[in-house]
Amino acid sequence: MMKEGSTIPEEEISRRLGNVRSKMAERDIEVLVVFSAPGSLRFGQRGHVLYLSGYEPYFGDCMMILPLDSKLEPVLEIDSANYFPEGCTWVKNQVQAGSHVDVIKGYLSDNSLKPSKIGVAGEYSVSPLFFQRMLEELKPVEVDIFSSTLEAERAVKSDFEIDCMKKTAWIAKKGFEAAAAFIRPGVTEADVVSEVERVCREHGSQGFPHYTMVISGKDESHLDYWWNCGRRKLEAGDPISLDFGAMFNGYCSDLSRPFVIGKASDRQQDVWKILVEAQQAAVEAAKPGVYASEVDRAAYRAMEKAWDIEGLWGVGHGVGLEVHEWPFIGYQRIKDDQAYRDTLLEENMVISTEPAVFFHDTGDFQIEDQFVVTKNGAVRLNDIPHEIFEV
Repeated sequence: MMKEGSTIPEEEISRRLGNVRSKMAERDIEVLVVFSAPGSLRFGQRGHVLYLSGYEPYFGDCMMILPLDSKLEPVLEIDSANYFPEGCTWVKNQVQAGSHVDVIKGYLSDNSLKPSKIGVAGEYSVSPLFFQRMLEELKPVEVDIFSSTLEAERAVKSDFEIDCMKKTAWIAKKGFEAAAAFIRPGVTEADVVSEVERVCREHGSQGFPHYTMVISGKDESHLDYWWNCGRRKLEAGDPISLDFGAMFNGYCSDLSRPFVIGKASDRQQDVWKILVEAQQAAVEAAKPGVYASEVDRAAYRAMEKAWDIEGLWGVGHGVGLEVHEWPFIGYQRIKDDQAYRDTLLEENMVISTEPAVFFHDTGDFQIEDQFVVTKNGAVRLNDIPHEIFEV
């Protein structure tokens, strides 16, 4: 059953709120203040408020206040665009965008709450000047940063969330099939992007979580320009890397396969075989209780064994309401930044593994899929063939 004003089943909302409130109780947090802003490639800025309320920030940041006491109504302060809140959230107590601090103070006063501690999640989504003001004006109340706890909660997916992600992977598969039917000499990279996104929209994609990347040819100096214009015309013999995702019920996919116009060379087939083996090594390592860094190392070892190259990037990341979210796989290589901490994998986390490599004689090659971590091993969420698409 859906809760009124939401696309999220009522039992799913109850599960999320119950889990979060349980963590709040463990830390003596009486009120949790959650911030989100539109989109981010680093943190779950879009996702925190969306996860708890069903409301997605569209223009400017928004805020949700969740009390520990389930008898008290939460409040949702929407972003300044007023983006159809009644149609996408179950939270009835809504206020227009304004002063976050005044809304927090008003909520505490209206509900006769004098907490000794409040939790804050998504503090990286708001202005540092605002955050400083909040700390000053809420004294002597202690502020407990709750972001990593909410990130960890979101990283473990429910059956509902996994079903949504299977659906968005199915939609993306239609995009790959459209690309295979459309790619030919003379069309531009931008033409391919348009066709892929058109077909995905037809099959229910609500949006695209990052640039739809179409990277063609073997000129290394061109490969950094996929985000710029995509005006390069495809030529016979071109290798093409397609990396994109679809969205369904707010949940993302992030998938990649190579294409070749004509027949892939033996060298390209050999490179592809190693990438598939590297992904498989990562998948075999992805079990509950294993550190994400071990998944990265497993893939890296497979590639390092085959190629004497350095600088291979991290092999993956979590996927959910954000296309890049916890757990990050390989990001532990970023030193001296606890934001990119190593993470123990848990059952029902959904991870992307994306080994990639570039050689001047093959072009840019990448394989990317999502897998759900289970007690019996990682299970792929799509059935897109593990092959080079020869078109």
